[in-house]
Parts: sequence; C-alpha cells; structure tokens
Amino acid sequence: MDRSHLNIARDGAQKIAANGGLSFQGLRPSAALELQSYDFDHFGETERYAGASSMPLSVGTTAIMRARLSLPNMTLSLVKTFPRIIRGYDLAHAVAVVVPMDHVTATRINGRTIGSSIVILKGASDCLVYEPEGRLIGVAYFSAPGREPWGQLSDGYHLLNAAPGMLASLRGLISTTLETAAYDPDVLDEPASRAVVEQSLLSTVDAAIRTSVTSAAAPSLTNRYRQIVVDMEESIRRNLMIWPKTTELAEQVGVSVRTLQSATLAICGMSPNRYSRVLRLWSVRKQLRVGPAARSVKSCAIAHGFWHLSEFAASYRAAFGELPSETLQRSLRGE
Repeated sequence: MDRSHLNIARDGAQKIAANGGLSFQGLRPSAALELQSYDFDHFGETERYAGASSMPLSVGTTAIMRARLSLPNMTLSLVKTFPRIIRGYDLAHAVAVVVPMDHVTATRINGRTIGSSIVILKGASDCLVYEPEGRLIGVAYFSAPGREPWGQLSDGYHLLNAAPGMLASLRGLISTTLETAAYDPDVLDEPASRAVVEQSLLSTVDAAIRTSVTSAAAPSLTNRYRQIVVDMEESIRRNLMIWPKTTELAEQVGVSVRTLQSATLAICGMSPNRYSRVLRLWSVRKQLRVGPAARSVKSCAIAHGFWHLSEFAASYRAAFGELPSETLQRSLRGE
C-alpha cells in the first residue's frame, strides 16, 4: 500500500496526460466514494461548510456534479461547477485547497485572474469569484496544520503559480485517489490505508506550496474596486423595488459612472445594470422557492423592481430555463 502511493502522483499524472483529464464519466459511487448531482437551487447546501454562496449566471444543460471521499482529517472532492458568482468563504480554522482539473482560465477572484493557479482559502476570506463558465476542480478541505509552510499563509486567499510538473502531480494524485475510491474501495477500508492516502495528499500540497511562486498581493486599485462593488450591492439591496440608473448608483456609492462601470466589469465581468438584474432575478427565485405561503409571482417580481411582468417572465425564463410560475408551483409541491 505505502509503496503504491509513493508513485500515485506520477502514475496519475501520466494517466491524465494520456486520457485528457479526469471526468465524472470515469467515476462511480462506492462504499468509499459519494457521487451526487444537483441543480443550482440545491447546490448551495453543499457550500455551507465553506461559508459561501453561489449565484448562477446561466442555467446550462449539464448537471452540477460532486464526488466526495472522506479521509481521517480531510475531505477530498471533485466538483463540476456552473457559470456563477460566488460570495464569501468563512472557513473558521480550516483551509480549502482548490486545484484546477481542466484548462478553463477565465475565472477571477476579487478581480484577479486565477488562470491555472492553485487557490488556497484559509480562515475568513472576503471573496467575490466570477466564474463565467463551468469548471472541473478538485477541493481538499481540512484543518489548517500548525507546521510550515502553512504558518506563512495568512488568512484570506492565496494564488499559487505551481510549476507544470507539480500541478500535474497534484492533479494526478487527486485523479488516482478518487478512481481508487470508485473502483477499488476495499483498499480504503482500513483506517491506516486512509491515513496513508491523506498523508500523500498533504505532502504533495506541501511541496506545491514550497515550490510555487505566490502571486503578488492584490493591487490597491483591485481592492478599491472590490469595495465599490460591495457598496453598490448594499445600495441595490436597500430598496430592491426601485431600480436606480447607473448615474444614481454611482452617486450613492460616491464614485464616477466610469469608475463604477470599471469596478463592476473588473470584479463581476459585467456592467452595473446587468449585475443588478442578475442579483434581482436570483433573489426573486429564492423568494419564489422559500417565501411566504401566500406569495405570488406578481408580488415577488414587483418587490424586486420588475414592474413589466411580461418582460420579467421572459428575462426569468432566459436566466433559469422555466417560467417563474413553474418555479412557484414546483416549490408549492415540495420539489
């Protein structure tokens, strides 16, 4: 067992290179591996442990997938995501290591391009992640070790530019570990076996930290843009029934229209008006699903500034693939 895991990263990296990457088609549920699919309404339940919440940008046709392996002191997951904006992250005394398992590079965190970097989230992190297309990511979640190199990482998020070989090794280790859990779960029956797998993962992450180049701190302009977006969203949420113009939003936030537009584009990848619409549509959907029993489509729409109901219904259907009345009826049926 020990000797096989000394070579697991190398063998897994070679498999990824040969097969073009790990996918959910190569996994199956087992006694060791939990495999589930979600719609975006219920995916939020899986984010609570990380103190995060996702707001979808588009529905798409692919189910959100997650494979999860529980180890003695770590949870290892593979997640197929969807176009979204993620807010938050409060991991208390834990860390999450997010490893890109595909070649999607358009994601930004607080306005900074992630590219193919490994992301480490430690403790409380004030993050807004713009993910314009679905990704395949590996996530290792565990308590922050007291030893180095972890002690040098402050609370917040860190982007590690790993060398290609190191990134391939980490991807390979994740791939082979999950495939072992899927097809040979008996290997992981013994606590000692799970401990060896966990230690292999931790050692490889340690090596990735030591040999990676940590991206420079976020520039002051990016930090300012992040705060502008926070202030803009607070202004919008204060009265969702009123839809202010961009000039009015800029005045409320205390910046110029150009600065507001630049900040929202840098952090959220869209204009202030579109961001306001996405935010309101998602808020309407949540109210339709879990609001008061006497709620109606009309009352929910108007409460969020949508006064023209036919236009609202069209926008809602374009965003979520169904009419708001269909969302409400499914909720009332308990679906």
